[in-house]
Amino acid sequence: MDTSNHKLTMRLTPVLLGIHIVALPLYPHMPLLVLLATAILTLWMLLIVSGRISQPGRFVVFMLTVMVVAVLMKSFGTIFGQQPGSAMLLLLSFLKLFEMKSTRDIAIVIFMGFFLVASKFFYSQSLLIAIHVFIVVVYLTSLLIVFSDRLGTTRFNARMYKSLRMIIQAVPLMLILFVLFPRIPGPLWGLPKDAQTATTGLSDEMSPGSINRLVGSGEVAFRVKFSDDPPMRSELYWRGLALPNYDGKTWRIENAPSYAQPLLVVPDDEDTRYTYTVMLEPHNQRWLYALESMIEYEGLLVVTREMQLLTRNKVMDVMSYTLRSDTRVENRGLFEPERRKNLALPDQLNSKSVAFARKLFNESNRDSRLYITNVLKHFREKSFFYTLSPPLLGESAMDDFLFGTRRGFCEHYASAFVYLMRAAGIPSRVIVGYQGGAMHPFDDYMIVRQSDAHAWAEVWFVDEGWVRVDPTAAVSPTRIENGIGNAGLERDLLPAILISDNAIFQRARFMWDSFHNHWNQWVVGYNRNRQKELLELLGFYNASSGDLVMWLVVLMTCAGSLVAWWVVRKAPAKQKDVIRLYYDRFCRTLEKAGIVHYPNEGASEFMARVVKILPAKQHELSMITGDYERLRYGSDNNEKRIKRYIRAVRRFRARH
Repeated sequence: MDTSNHKLTMRLTPVLLGIHIVALPLYPHMPLLVLLATAILTLWMLLIVSGRISQPGRFVVFMLTVMVVAVLMKSFGTIFGQQPGSAMLLLLSFLKLFEMKSTRDIAIVIFMGFFLVASKFFYSQSLLIAIHVFIVVVYLTSLLIVFSDRLGTTRFNARMYKSLRMIIQAVPLMLILFVLFPRIPGPLWGLPKDAQTATTGLSDEMSPGSINRLVGSGEVAFRVKFSDDPPMRSELYWRGLALPNYDGKTWRIENAPSYAQPLLVVPDDEDTRYTYTVMLEPHNQRWLYALESMIEYEGLLVVTREMQLLTRNKVMDVMSYTLRSDTRVENRGLFEPERRKNLALPDQLNSKSVAFARKLFNESNRDSRLYITNVLKHFREKSFFYTLSPPLLGESAMDDFLFGTRRGFCEHYASAFVYLMRAAGIPSRVIVGYQGGAMHPFDDYMIVRQSDAHAWAEVWFVDEGWVRVDPTAAVSPTRIENGIGNAGLERDLLPAILISDNAIFQRARFMWDSFHNHWNQWVVGYNRNRQKELLELLGFYNASSGDLVMWLVVLMTCAGSLVAWWVVRKAPAKQKDVIRLYYDRFCRTLEKAGIVHYPNEGASEFMARVVKILPAKQHELSMITGDYERLRYGSDNNEKRIKRYIRAVRRFRARH
């Protein structure tokens, strides 16, 4: 191996560490095969760095490249997209280390690290990721400083300080660009199709166990800020989707044509009206959540016949929208095709449930309201249990649940209730969303978590329209009144944020959520409206795009000038001048002895020529020249070296 190349390879450990630091948040999203390939390449590189084996040849590197492509195809079926692209960039960063021949190759790997940093925002744009990215950028910049210093004079603390200082110098320019750059509706480019695929939340279908699996998650689904006092907890039903189709196991969505709109009857009394802003976490779906029942919404949103609120694109970033709801609104619309859809039951299943429903309906004098009361009474009095670990159900799931296990979560009770309604000829459907929410103790907004996921029912009355009925309230009224954490469920299956009695832990979690919420509003969710609000807060009203561009140019020029002045002022010019001043003194001393320093002659060349004339002074000459080069052209600000250099120049005498 070439000696210089070997020395370069021996310095690759910080770069290898840097790749892993960069990719740390990506590892949980990578398939096992990609992680295994990463581990193998890392171990191989460590053996090379330690000098135990040599760098592989071109053929081996080519075969490793083929292996990387095979791993990607096996793991993802493609090399295109967000996840495959991130994995490919990660593995190619390791492969590049195997063919190091110059510092230019190292710079390429470091710049690949900067691109890899950006891919993290496909998965999350949280404050933690932003902090991690800042640390990574400082570290990668410090690596660029290390490999740009050919004299090797930079110490760890010095290069980290210089890197941090460079990043901080760029912050004013970054803030001006962020605040004033004109916001364009919609994204500047499209995210890959597989972006945000792992985001948790409700799906467009429901089967036994689909909701109770979410209850173990303490992640925030969305936050809500009310203009006035919020409604009572029992009225906090956050509607998501209506699921009318049932195949015997799974309830699925089937919306009416887009031109069909709900028929709402809004009461004149405004006491039950609420205006609020929802800050929705990304969930990779088009639907939004709204307090029942919504009467006003933003123009870019769409409402379906089933009162489902939709946006044009999938929610892949934090989204903020303002709505108005009235908890006493009546939804009177029901076409004949809708009636048939909301009465349909699978054939030849759950015969006991159908017989029970018809018998109870007849005993209720075929009165729909009395029948609903009796069904809820049946749930309340016949030893039904509310649990997060219900037993599995068979092919006739309703029969097994109603007459066998009698243990279930909200989706079991909503499913069984709607099934019994349809068996009695009452149009009904399952609704999924969230129920409840907790007010932030230190801030003025409500937090709705994934653990608040819920399912309930809607039934049709001729004189009232669609009416909400929550059968879970018959089995566990504390779930509706006091929240999921006080519903008597298995505590070991609930998230720690709900069951912890540690006041410090709870306070810290809420404080962090407050920071996170402000980050979402003013950074991730910084759109045209937010920009307008901020400018109006600063006294600039009705600013056009042209005004923003003008202010942007002016402020960037001023900020750039200030940063340049600060850099020049803070530069160790005085110290550099002192170093140069004493070197000139050293040259004058030699000039008096007849040894002239030529303007085109470097310090090392000059020293080599002087040593031939003054061989007895070789040690002094070497020390003075070495210290001068490190202090003048390196970044070594060691006070001891400066003092030694000055003392050596003062003592130097040019005697043959």
